[in-house]
Amino acid sequence: MGAMFFQVANKILIMNQEYLDCVNDSNEPSGEKKLRSEIHADGDWHRVVHIYFFRKVGETFNFLVHLRSKSKDSSPNKWDTRFGGHLKSGETVAGAVISEIKEELGYDLDLSKLIKGQLVRKKRAGNNEFTYIFYYPFDGDLSELSFVDNEVSEVKWLTSDQIVAELEDNDQAWSPSTKSFAYIFDYLKSILEK
Repeated sequence: MGAMFFQVANKILIMNQEYLDCVNDSNEPSGEKKLRSEIHADGDWHRVVHIYFFRKVGETFNFLVHLRSKSKDSSPNKWDTRFGGHLKSGETVAGAVISEIKEELGYDLDLSKLIKGQLVRKKRAGNNEFTYIFYYPFDGDLSELSFVDNEVSEVKWLTSDQIVAELEDNDQAWSPSTKSFAYIFDYLKSILEK
């Protein structure tokens, strides 16, 4: 009976994993879709979105950072500077932005305020991604946000200087993705200065 339960539980777990569309190394759809775990195991190219919430206070930029849930499969219980995730099979980039922010923050994002950033090609062992980066000027109150999907535990505003200082002083408390924060911040400043 225990083995049957394990098999049933294992099957349910696999069914609940999301399917992603594969792309080639030029970011063109290949027509193939796979489970997220298979794409990562096989090193297939796929697409993700990253959204940075910011606000400008005088001459200072604040970024909304979040503590990743302790149940996350990557970088659990670490701080992060961006929200987002994988494009599910058949999903558009805009659709992914909307759904990821709704899932992580319970917030209905206004696409007309979204600032398009760069497209980054990341080739790493087992995780080859095209990352669509966006910036969102959030002027709402933090009470408008809710964490219903168990991905985010806490949010807070930090200045760009505070983030850089924390990364230098205690980088173990931060997700590895935050190591590129200075580049992300400089790119946002260059967009807003145009």
